[in-house]
Amino acid sequence: MSQRVDPTQAAAEEKAGQVVWRALLLGAGLALIGVLLPSRFGRPLEIAAIAIVTAIPLLRVVWLIRRWTNLRDLKYVRWAVLLLLLVAVGPALAFLGN
Repeated sequence: MSQRVDPTQAAAEEKAGQVVWRALLLGAGLALIGVLLPSRFGRPLEIAAIAIVTAIPLLRVVWLIRRWTNLRDLKYVRWAVLLLLLVAVGPALAFLGN
């Protein structure tokens, strides 16, 4: 049994892939420039690169939550929200522990 591909879903996935690729290139570029510059100027760029690379998968999950909500696929919405909550627990515990 083959599944039909929804053209709007395929276009949305293609667009999301392009955004992720561009964000990854931006993060890599910032990291490279940050390494080459003196630490006074390079450090903020390195931090921005780490933030971008860390945010990419989290934003992808947020994008999927929106998509699944529009498709009324609540099972996946619940799992994705749970995933984001679990990811948030680590920094929250680290912040509270200090």
